[in-house]
Amino acid sequence: MGTVGITRGFYENIQEAASHIVDVLSGIMKVNTIFVATNDGVTNVIMEAFNRKEEWIAKGSELPFAASYCSLVLRDQGNSLTITDTCEHPLTKSMDVTSGLGNRFFVGIPIMRRSGETFGTICLMDDPDYVISETDMKTLEAMAVFLGYVVDLEDKLHDSEQLQEQLQAEKARAESEAMTKSQMLSLMSHEIRNPLNGILGLTDLMRTPDMSDEQAEYVNMIETSGNILLSLLNNMMNFNINDAGETVVHDDPFDLVATIENTVYLYAGLATNKNIELGLNLELNVSQVFVGDEIKIGQLLAHVIQYAIDSTRTGSVLVTATVDGGDVEETGTLQLHVKYTGRMVSSDQKLRSFNNLDGHISTQKLVGTNLGLAVSQNLALLMNGRIQVYGIGDKETEFEISLPLRRHWELPQLANIQHRLKGKRVLLAKDPDILQGVSSLMRRWEMDVHMTSVTTEAYGWIQEGFKPDVAVVDMGLLEGGAVDFVHDLKRLITDSPVIVLIPYGMHIDPHEADVFDAVLTKPVKQVDLLNALSIILH
Repeated sequence: MGTVGITRGFYENIQEAASHIVDVLSGIMKVNTIFVATNDGVTNVIMEAFNRKEEWIAKGSELPFAASYCSLVLRDQGNSLTITDTCEHPLTKSMDVTSGLGNRFFVGIPIMRRSGETFGTICLMDDPDYVISETDMKTLEAMAVFLGYVVDLEDKLHDSEQLQEQLQAEKARAESEAMTKSQMLSLMSHEIRNPLNGILGLTDLMRTPDMSDEQAEYVNMIETSGNILLSLLNNMMNFNINDAGETVVHDDPFDLVATIENTVYLYAGLATNKNIELGLNLELNVSQVFVGDEIKIGQLLAHVIQYAIDSTRTGSVLVTATVDGGDVEETGTLQLHVKYTGRMVSSDQKLRSFNNLDGHISTQKLVGTNLGLAVSQNLALLMNGRIQVYGIGDKETEFEISLPLRRHWELPQLANIQHRLKGKRVLLAKDPDILQGVSSLMRRWEMDVHMTSVTTEAYGWIQEGFKPDVAVVDMGLLEGGAVDFVHDLKRLITDSPVIVLIPYGMHIDPHEADVFDAVLTKPVKQVDLLNALSIILH
């Protein structure tokens, strides 16, 4: 029997290991026969055999387990069996196998698994005068232990392969189900969207000048319900795309300030209709360009604002934004905060279970109640960011969105305009509210801002000699009246330019508009304010 070459560093299976062990033992011990047998308690099978002179045992031969010498070895598990003459020994002299083999010397060593179960035996056979040394017995025992380890390892590998096959099958099934779900959602969205768009189009045709208030209310209910359903379809498709892993995040230069402002403006009308104040405070430089996915950032923020407005019956929604890391560092973290009042998550009986003892709300539980928030959560994770929710007292809740961004460049023309505004005097007259964006913007541009909500205080500054380069007046100014205050300013300060801030959707009397030098809609966009100041103060 030639030496078995093992070049892979390990055995392919237990058969190969048994063959190698028999080959090694045949070179060490000068016995006639060496074999490895396996058994299942019913049949004894010779897995590998070596015969030096006479062939006593053949590879692959089988015997009933009880009729084999191996059954005697495994009768006392863990103990070896040595028989000097099988024809004389009381255990073997009457066995049929002894009649066939004649008187032989026999040694059997059990092969044990780690669990204590038996796998088989390693056996030697020779003439009755053979004497086995203590060293040879230890070698046989060591080989038996080694084969036991190989058997255990093969079982584990087999289980691992089966598990891998099972996982592959489960993966293929899940992918097939996901594909079916995706196709079904796409088809359902298409089939629902077409008639829904028809319904929304008909609501516009149904509106007539002579329509009664009751009829107009019914039409508005149809339109509102249709828009809600259309928004739900869009969220379902977006969630399905994200869930399928088909969303691609792009890194392109974009105007972060404009992206946030435009997204907030989409909900200005909705907030006005609900009589909710929508504020925007950006601690960002309008001249700075960032690198990121503009569309997905806007989409993420839009879903959160929509949820905040829907959750607010009375009060306000304030959106603030900063970029951590300073103005000189190449990378930073965008921190978006959406804080809203009214019927908060923390006071909603249905959602009380979402609040932890520290006021922090379980984002995962909250996301699970709203499809739009689920889409936002997926988008945040795709962009290596996160969304957290905090309860502030009993009447406020705040979303905190963190997204990594990379600075690209600064627009020089906008930076030059900001530089020219430095030191200019501003009289800002506005009622105190959540919106401090205008004052913070102008102060960031290093303008000298005098802000008041009391017209008598403004008159006092002017009498003391304060002469503003420009006045910014909020039409929501109650004390004294905004229009009358503007007329007084024009009278007290000759050729004083005035910028008026009006709520979204408000219309100005054309006769009054002649008094104003510029009109900006709240929440005020940075570029609009910058351009208005630049033109007026050129």
